[in-house]
Amino acid sequence: MRLICCCLVLLVTFGSQCRAETRGYVMYGLFVGKGLMQIADALRERGYTVSYGSYTQNRSFAADACAHRDDRIVVIGHSFGAERAAEVATQAAACGARDVTLIAVDPSAPATVVGVAHAVNFVGVYHSAITGAQNIPMPGYSHMGIMDSPDVQARILEQVEQGAAH
Repeated sequence: MRLICCCLVLLVTFGSQCRAETRGYVMYGLFVGKGLMQIADALRERGYTVSYGSYTQNRSFAADACAHRDDRIVVIGHSFGAERAAEVATQAAACGARDVTLIAVDPSAPATVVGVAHAVNFVGVYHSAITGAQNIPMPGYSHMGIMDSPDVQARILEQVEQGAAH
């Protein structure tokens, strides 16, 4: 009986510390605009653990996502960051992450995403599709202006929430 009580105490104590989180990885391309930082801030306000940085950080972001396979993983990228975001999302899914969402914005070249529950690409002036994602045309925005648009930012956050429903 004492063993059962001790096990229950340990389960309650440590089980509450092992809750799944939602992790966001937000990557910009060669140029840094304010739009992606605003997205990262909005995710933090919603309780997400967010890593924000350059597309060159894709390997460290993928390693961190794979180290947290039980968490919900949201990967967002613009320009070169969109292409690398597709790679990070694919790697997270391949290492067994249970719930992965990709949101790409105007990648500068075509890319592919595999094994991801929810993947959306907002196609801008570069007209680059991401195979495996829903490609949504976004005419009327410049390459950097697409990220600074409050309407586009709202659509990105809407897609993040839709990914949570999958």
